Amino acid sequence: MNIGYYTSHYPGLAGEGGIGTYTRLLAQGLSLLGHNVHVVVPAPRRETVLDESIHVHLTPCKHFPIIDRLAPGEGACYHVGRELRRVARENQLDVVEFTNWEGRGTWYSLNRPTPYLVRLSTSSLESAQIDGVASDYESKWQTFRETWFSRRADALVTHSNAHRIKIAQELGVDASRIEISPPGIVTYPNFVRPDRGDKPPTVVFLGRLEHRKGTLDLLHAIPATLQAVENARFIFIGKDRAHCPGGRTHEQYVMEEFPSSIRDRIEFAGSLPNDQVDLALQEADLFVAPSLYESFGYIFVEAMRWGTPSIGTRAGGIPEIIQDDVTGVLVDPGQPEQIAQAMIQLLQNDERRLRIGEAGRRHVEGKFDWSQMAKRAEDLYTRTMGVKS
Repeated sequence: MNIGYYTSHYPGLAGEGGIGTYTRLLAQGLSLLGHNVHVVVPAPRRETVLDESIHVHLTPCKHFPIIDRLAPGEGACYHVGRELRRVARENQLDVVEFTNWEGRGTWYSLNRPTPYLVRLSTSSLESAQIDGVASDYESKWQTFRETWFSRRADALVTHSNAHRIKIAQELGVDASRIEISPPGIVTYPNFVRPDRGDKPPTVVFLGRLEHRKGTLDLLHAIPATLQAVENARFIFIGKDRAHCPGGRTHEQYVMEEFPSSIRDRIEFAGSLPNDQVDLALQEADLFVAPSLYESFGYIFVEAMRWGTPSIGTRAGGIPEIIQDDVTGVLVDPGQPEQIAQAMIQLLQNDERRLRIGEAGRRHVEGKFDWSQMAKRAEDLYTRTMGVKS
């Protein structure tokens, strides 16, 4: 099978984010199953790069000044569609997968040379509602494009049942039309967690530092946590966005609002290479990501595969990964007091923390291994190819 993808991010080549990580890992898994995989990624330069056996087509997505004023983002959609048609024609693609974000496949869908499916992640409308951002002309157009493009797809797929219900309502389609196929990850059953020794307990957050990820709630939970666990340290990994009061970044907010005794226990590491992220998660005593919403919550799978006990929220697809007090701990979104209490209880109870960490690891190995993800995708693409475009 010859398979194509469009993704806005691709690890090591274009930006960061869960969508890019998912795409690369899935492409690797399908390649191991004997399929040919081509990925189109927006980039400043035009170039085709071979990532192991995956063909990554970098393509500039220029704007059309006049058209983009009337229909924001259509220039990029045109270039994505043109490049994917070229790749499909030259490599005889059988099927193409898009993400719904920004509706970049609209031009491809108008004259599609192959069937296409859309993986439904958190939409622009959902993100704006969670962030409390008022809709403007550009965001309304983007929401319209995502909806129109997704409805036209030959198949729809998402990561969790919670998100299937939510996004079906937004798109105005029957939820039964949307298949569930959770992402997977490479697991390491023989990994042995490092001995903590006399190191201070460490709490790690991974992801973009922004309102939707609940990072301000986590910051507000730190002072109470330090009253109970004085030597705890907190590491924030990811791009820091200016989502704190006053338009400040999280690092600025901490520097200006927290006393030095608390500032000294917080580290903003920024974006890190994958190997350093893995090391931080392996050495962490806790992983905490109090998101206000996640269509799935890939970051939890990333942490749990190392046996790192994780704290998440009862929001979106997260409870489909974490079973409270079994494979992790759940708190209500937007509740710093609950976050602090959960961190204190786990940091002060080694037996419970280790038990939950090991149970989470076994859960990921049994349900979210990347080989299972690739086989699910293979089956879905085979069925999608049978749909008349």
